[in-house]
Order: sequence, then structure tokens, then C-alpha cells
Amino acid sequence: MKLDDYKARYQNLQHSLQAGFLNSTIAVEGFVLARANGVDELLKDIWQGFDMPAQISLVAVGGYGRSELHLYSDIDLLILIPNDSHQIHQEKISQFLTFLWDVGLEVGHATRDIKDCVRVIDDLSIVTNLLEARLIVGLERTFEQMKRVIKTSDWSSQSFFIEKQKEQRARHANFSNTAYNLEPNIKESPGGLRDIQTVAWVAKWYFSVNTLFELVETKYLSNDEYELLKTSQLFLWRVRFALHIIAKRREDRLAFQYQKQVADMLGYTDGDSMAVECFMKDYYQTVTKVARLNDILLQLLEDKVINTQYLNSQFRISYGYIHANHDQVFSQNPAAFIEVFLLIAKHNYIRGISAGTLRQMQDDLDLIDQNYYKKRNNNRLFIELLQQNQGVNKALKLMNRYGVLEHYIPAFGKIIGLMQYDLFHAFTVDQHTLFVIRNLRRFFISEFSHEFSLCSEISSHIKKPELLMLAGLFHDIAKGRGGDHAQLGMQDARIFCKSHQLNTADTNLVVSLVEKHLLMSVVAQKQDIDDPVVIKSFCDAVGSLEFLEYLYLLTVADIRATKDDLWNDWKDALLRKLFRHAKQYLDSDTEILLSDSQRIEKSKQVLIEACIAQGFDMERVQQTLECLPKDYYLRYELDDMLWHLSLQLNSDPSSTIISSKISESNVVDIFVLCDDFKGLFFNLVSVLERAGLDIVDAKILTTKDDRAYNTLSILQDKSLEGLDLSQVISQALSDPKAKVTKLQSHYSHRYFDNKTHISLSEDKKWQLTKLEINTLDKIGVLSNIAYVLYEMNISLINARVSTMGERVEDVFFISDANHGPLNKLQQSSLKMALEERL
Repeated sequence: MKLDDYKARYQNLQHSLQAGFLNSTIAVEGFVLARANGVDELLKDIWQGFDMPAQISLVAVGGYGRSELHLYSDIDLLILIPNDSHQIHQEKISQFLTFLWDVGLEVGHATRDIKDCVRVIDDLSIVTNLLEARLIVGLERTFEQMKRVIKTSDWSSQSFFIEKQKEQRARHANFSNTAYNLEPNIKESPGGLRDIQTVAWVAKWYFSVNTLFELVETKYLSNDEYELLKTSQLFLWRVRFALHIIAKRREDRLAFQYQKQVADMLGYTDGDSMAVECFMKDYYQTVTKVARLNDILLQLLEDKVINTQYLNSQFRISYGYIHANHDQVFSQNPAAFIEVFLLIAKHNYIRGISAGTLRQMQDDLDLIDQNYYKKRNNNRLFIELLQQNQGVNKALKLMNRYGVLEHYIPAFGKIIGLMQYDLFHAFTVDQHTLFVIRNLRRFFISEFSHEFSLCSEISSHIKKPELLMLAGLFHDIAKGRGGDHAQLGMQDARIFCKSHQLNTADTNLVVSLVEKHLLMSVVAQKQDIDDPVVIKSFCDAVGSLEFLEYLYLLTVADIRATKDDLWNDWKDALLRKLFRHAKQYLDSDTEILLSDSQRIEKSKQVLIEACIAQGFDMERVQQTLECLPKDYYLRYELDDMLWHLSLQLNSDPSSTIISSKISESNVVDIFVLCDDFKGLFFNLVSVLERAGLDIVDAKILTTKDDRAYNTLSILQDKSLEGLDLSQVISQALSDPKAKVTKLQSHYSHRYFDNKTHISLSEDKKWQLTKLEINTLDKIGVLSNIAYVLYEMNISLINARVSTMGERVEDVFFISDANHGPLNKLQQSSLKMALEERL
């Protein structure tokens, strides 16, 4: 059949429906059904005419799925295809849909495979559409598989009801929560068709019925209520059908311009009152009755769905709280101690545990004895709890609050209320641990993906998140016992994993994460992560890309759970960089490492090529590069080297250059190039500290012509607003007699270990001395360290500054006046001077 034939057939259907309605508006239900049936037949014939593949199914959804089509209502279609076959069927489906539009059918459509349905099922409008899906043509098996997606989704009767209730409230608010608008929307206004559909949707979901009439059999609707809903719906259908005829398009707003015509079409005549007034009075009375009945029915359903819901033979939910069904629940079945929290995780609308149930739980708590965690059913429930897509953090917090967690994992009981006297953690060990779990869970929740994009990306392909949760639970469990808490904790983790019958690979993963949970943080903040040797050593300890991903997530979650102000963009950037370098190394097919000379040569070549590409004066470039020490190419990225060169090429060769920019690490890099002099670093540090700025990194080197390259990285801060960095640094350089900042405490109370720990060791690779200082974070710490180095004529080559809670852990690479490592006497003198000053 040709296009014109289908057009004529569709137009004949429309004309016959319109004529029939005008002849008998009271028979509107038949015409609404007749249009759905007519469209069904039309679509089937067109589908067959296109010779669509047998494995594709055509499904009616929404109002069309209910077989309710008004004269110009959209025809909502779902085209179901086999998994991963979009490309194969795209052209054929596109041609089919284009043909439908050419026929004159106003089609709303989606093409999905079963995987797509699973992916979008969290969308309320989509799940509602699929709830009313009806197969037109295609495979019954595929259609039933799609319907099962709803049943196996996270949507429960409760969550569906709550969201539909929210949706209705928002919709009513758009109409000022009144049905008495002068130009009402017969579909969306309070008391309109959507209110009837909402009652039907939530009731169908809860009672698993297909029609409103079946709700009478469930005793949810009385006969009178059913008749009222049915009569009201038919009245509103008559109004809507008439509106479509008058507007000659889909129209739901009963505007002034249509009201009189609708009244005439529906048979109202002038009498004591005008016909339009009688009609509108009937309309308002109808929607008032619908709104009233909507309130009653939804409240009744709320009581059934929300206020009292039997979860199983042991527990029920009443008014948001979970209740034990009898007073022997825990004593008769001790597994209920874990099951109750699993149910809380599964049903995110549960507010908590009822007082009576809590009392039972506390009375029977001793039933969780030393053999409790060894029983298979208890193990299974606890692991299932950790596997939930939601509610894990909430459930574990409640387990901790009510004493179940410390009974289930005795080692956890030892860290409850344990304060860490290290000025690094702001919370007790148990609370810190639960915050780590919270942070880990957020990585797996799409609505928080904007917070840590890399963590969210990694978590999307973590196969077993529960292993990560276990590592988080055990990572600090041995704190306060003395000894290495990571080593002790891994032993606890291994016992736990074995008793819970985790396989060897999963057990080893959890145990290794606990053992090495500090590794990534230490390497990122205290070592040169641009050095391939450092990366190789780190990767040797990590072992695999899978472990690296788990470790990265645990590290970020751990640092962020210590103290609110401990995490910053610098730490974020260091960890990201270490992860990126390690991933690149682990992904590589070869373990060949470039020597330093090879790295220098490669870096220099890339720089020269970039300079040529950017049109730099190559003669000036070569003159500049000849004066640079070789390690310059190892300590700076290409972007930084180009930045330095562009500044120098636009300045006099002997002038002082001061510039700053936001780095890729989201900190402010301050670059100072000037003639070298004793105390230069001290002067720079002093002026920045006086300005209230936090220095996190420093690179210092001297060229062959005694010019000093200084790059100091500082955290972005409000102190920078209105501050002319160039001016204050220039002034400090012109008057190099900086005063030593008097150390001032950030904090008024000190009840913790405030000793300064200083260690010195030789870095044989660079022929330098490595100085590590761990001390209280005070105003002026860095400038005082710099002053001691200045006084003792010790050169600073590199610095990494880390604030860990209320302590700073700084690492410096230094040399003596002859550019070599410090001897034993020099080391002893330096340590004594630093201890005296700090």
C-alpha cells in the first residue's frame, strides 16, 4: 500500500471518530478506544509493509498503552531491539518513523534494548510509561523480559508511591493548588485526568492489577467510588475530545475562547443561566469530586504502602520506622540482628528502628557471641548489606550506634570512642571509619559524580564495591593497640574474610588494601612522582591496575574523612598525577625505564620542537637553554618550560622576572627569576607567609650564570584577592633584609604530642641530603626553616610541604656550599638549630 493510501486511511479514521462523537458525545469511551484500535491496525500494516526484522518489537506506552487515545493525542511508541544492535537497525527504524510522520501520525518514540531499559529505569516518567506498556507486534518473550525490568528494579511500592506523590504536589503547585482556575487544564490541574491516573498508577503498582475495576475486588475502591471515578473520567474525556475537535490539535487547556463552543458541542443550552456557565459549573463540581477522592484514596494507600508494610515474617514498617513483628524476633532468630540493617539499606525511606524493637535488640545483644560471625547465614546477610546500591552508610552508622557492629566485629569495638592523639584526625577512629565508608559510597552514586569525577569514573567499573567497603571498615581497626596498625589490621581483615568465605583473590585484595592503605598518600606527598624510578617502585608495591584503582578510591576517601580542611586541590592533584603515571606504567607492555640522561634528552627535544612550532626566537632560546642545569628538564613539565621561556624572551636577559599562573593542579605557581643571592628563598618564603599564603611546593635551581629559578606553589586563597604578588615580591627582593617571623600557634589549646621530629638521610641518586620535618603547624614554620638554612649557608634544591591536620610534614632536598650532601657534623648542627628554633 502506498503512502497516500495510508494517509487516506488515517484521515478516514479521524473523520469517522469526529463524526461519531458529534453525533453522540456520551459514547466518548468507545471513540477513545476505537482510535487506539484503529491506530493499532494501521501500525501493524505499516510495520509489515516495511518487513521489519522479527526480533524487533513495537510497543505502545503511556496513554496509548492504556488504549486511551483522544482525537489528537500523541502516539507514544517504544521500539524494542536486541541488546547492542542500535547501529544494525537504526536506518530501518528511522525510515519507519519518518513514514509514520508522513502519514500524519504524531508519534513520540524511543528505541531501546533491554540494557537501555535497565539503565533508564530510575527515571519516574519512563517507569510509569513502561508500567502501562502493551505489545502491538513483535516477540512476546522480549516484551515480557522488558516488563521484568520493572519488577527487578530498585522501585518498590513505597518509592514509586512517594515519587508519584511528589510529582502530583509539584504539578498542583503549578496551578496554585486549586482546581478553580478560570482557564483550567483538564489534564494537569488539581482534580483533572492526571489525578485519576495517579490513583490508578500507584494502586496498580501496589495491588498488581491492570484496571480500575479490579481495585474494587481488592477492597481499595468501593463500588460508589469506582462509579464516581469512572463518571468523572468520562465527563473529562468528553470535554477533552471536544477541545481537540475545536482546536484541531492536541489541546488540554480549557481557555475562554473554547469554553462556549465546548458547552454547545456537549449539548448545554441557555436557560436560567447561560449554557457556558452551566457547563463550567459541572466541570468545577466534577474536578472537586475527583480531587476529594484523590485525597482519600492516596491517604488510604499511604497508610497501606508507607505507614504499614510487612517486609517479611519478622519485620514491618509502620510510619517510617521498622518494627519487629513479635517480641521474640532476635532471641528466636539471631540473624535478625543483621537482617534488620539490611532491610534499612534496601528501603531508603525507613527513618529508623522503632523504640520497642531497639529495646528488644539491646536486651538480646549478648546473643551475638564470639561464634556469631562464623555462622554462614549471618555472614551472607552482612556481605549482602555491603553489596547494596544504597543505604550502606546509613545501615553501618546505625549498627555502630546500637552496638551491633562492635559485637559482630569484636575488633571494631576496640576503636569505638578511641581518640587519635596525632593532631591528624578530627574524629574518633570509629567515626572516621564510618566517614570513609560514606565517602566511598558517594563515589558510586551518580548524583555526586561532579564532586570527584575521576573517582566516579573508576568506581563505574569496580566489580565488587563490597571489597572496598570491607577495606574501609578494617583500614584503621588496629589503631590504639601499639605497633603498626596496618600490619595488625591486615591480620584482622584476613580472619574476617576467611570466616565470610571470600575466595582467595578477594581476600588478598582486601588484606592488601588494609596493609597498604597509606602507601599512595605517602608516595604522592613525600616523593618525586615525576621520577620513573619512584613510579616503578610504587607500581611494584601495587602490583596491578585493579589494585591501583581500589587503592586510589580508598586513599581519597580516607584523607577526606580525617578533617574537614585537610583535603585541598593540591593533594587532589598529587594523587591524580600519581594514579595517572602508575596507570600508564601498569598499562605498558614493557618495563623499560629511561635513564635520567635519556629523559633529559627527550624533554629537551620536545621543548625545542614546541618552541619552533610557536615561532620563538631560537637563537635566544638556545642561549637560555645552554645556561640551564640538566635537572631542570627533569623537574619541570613542558607547559612550565614554555611559560618560563616566553617570559624570558620578552624581557631583558638580566632583568628580574616575577609571574604567576593557575597550574593544572589548581594551585597558584609563582615563578621568580633573578640573580641568585644568599637568603633568596628565605626572603621569598617570608613575604608569602606574611601575606597569609600557604606554600605547598617549591622548586629552586641555579643556572650556570648564577641566575636563580624559583617556583613556589601556593594554595588559592581569599588572601590573594587585591594582592599584587609581583609588587610585594619585587619589594622583598629589593630589600633582602627580611625579618624572621615569630612562631605563632594557630590553636589556643594543646593537649597532644607537640614534639618536633627531624630526620636527615642521603639521597644518593641526586647527591643531596633529604631533610624531613614533622612539627606542629604554626604561623612562620616554613620561613623559620628557611632562615636556619640561610644562616648555615645550606642550599635548598627542592621542597614539598604537607599540612596533615594540625601538623606539617615537610620534605626538603638540600646541599652544602659545595653542592654536595651534608656530612655527619653538618647534619647534627642543622638538626640542633632546627629543634631550637621550632
